[in-house]
Amino acid sequence: MDNKILGNFIIAFPPAAYITYTIVMKEPNSGIDWPSVVLSGLIAMVSYAIGKRIKNKGEAE
Repeated sequence: MDNKILGNFIIAFPPAAYITYTIVMKEPNSGIDWPSVVLSGLIAMVSYAIGKRIKNKGEAE
């Protein structure tokens, strides 16, 4: 698999999967779940950092 495709998948999939999970499991009219918002932000930052390292692997820095 190409590093760019794999990097883009790692950047996009974990936050999308977690957000989808929280939307499906959320009770109706429960409002904003702030710990979930913070956790999804942390997941997005970590997956972005890992995805960028994979995409840039083998290129000159």
